[in-house]
Amino acid sequence: MRPQPQHPAGRAGPRGAGPLTQATGEYARAPWWGRGVRNGLLLGGFVLLAAVALNWDDIPALRRMLAEAPFAIAISVAVHVPQILLTSLSWRSLLPPGARPSIPAMALLRWYRESANALLPAGALVGQAAAARLLSRRGIPGEMAGATATVDLTLEAVSQLFFTLAGVALLLGAGEGQGLLGFATAGFGIAAGGAAAMLVFQRNLPLALLERGLTRLARRWPALRPEWIRELQAAILALHADWPRLVAATLWHTAAWLSGVIEVAGILWLMGSPVTLAEAMVIESLAQALRNAGFMLPGALAVQEGAIIGAAALVGVPPGLALGMALARRAREVLLSLPGLLAWQRAEGMAMRHPTGPLAPEPGD
Repeated sequence: MRPQPQHPAGRAGPRGAGPLTQATGEYARAPWWGRGVRNGLLLGGFVLLAAVALNWDDIPALRRMLAEAPFAIAISVAVHVPQILLTSLSWRSLLPPGARPSIPAMALLRWYRESANALLPAGALVGQAAAARLLSRRGIPGEMAGATATVDLTLEAVSQLFFTLAGVALLLGAGEGQGLLGFATAGFGIAAGGAAAMLVFQRNLPLALLERGLTRLARRWPALRPEWIRELQAAILALHADWPRLVAATLWHTAAWLSGVIEVAGILWLMGSPVTLAEAMVIESLAQALRNAGFMLPGALAVQEGAIIGAAALVGVPPGLALGMALARRAREVLLSLPGLLAWQRAEGMAMRHPTGPLAPEPGD
């Protein structure tokens, strides 16, 4: 029997663990959650300053916006929590039916990733890698956990591409896009470029180069297996050929994108600027696509706010109200992500204390 790979602390790692899982384990030992809390406070300060600066000449409007903020945030939270569930179902559908963790467990992993995305630099990548590591602790081989996480991220981008295309079509079909075609095209181009780049890279990994790099890293971390990268690509390509799972995951992500339309419509209705569902879809689809330009920043800081204001202008929503909606969404991200980072820290701590146990207690345990 081949001996189990060892963690740096000398304990056996989970079966199938690869460089993705080991690297995120090292990252978990650093006080990343402290940086996330600091980022959350900075984001909160930023949104407050932006609200004051952009509404300085209209103090009554600012007061009204602040008075309605708790209700707007409540709407945002009420919509986003089901979104987390829908996106977790997408990831879960890519796993073999007999090996799928419970839905609450997958929702926790998705919550960790969303929290990292909101408060940490390059958080979507860091959070997805850490979530894959924690998934491997539930008996899923490391290459399968990494492959499903990677393909899920790709399908999220592909479904966003269709969502953005629908938003652009609604905008141009209503005759609202004159003079703003470049703005709409930029959003679609970013979504299309991101999805295409991920697909091409996954199917053409520079395996020899990556294996050499992993071989060097294995001198310091013996648990790393250079051949793991080939196993990962093989698992990814197997998923690419499994059309029923790909279609199911894409549909779950599409449902999640569409639920964001309800969030936009609800918040703008509360603020006294009701829009149709078609107009809300234009705002949400283009704002989310343009937000991707700031993926290296925590929560796409400032990029998200600018994208929402610009997209809302396409359907006639005043900048002040669009800013109010953007601030409500930012506040929701901070409120949900700060406890998410702390829960992630607890899960990582449990993973290190119990190397063969679950990442966190199942609901009801």
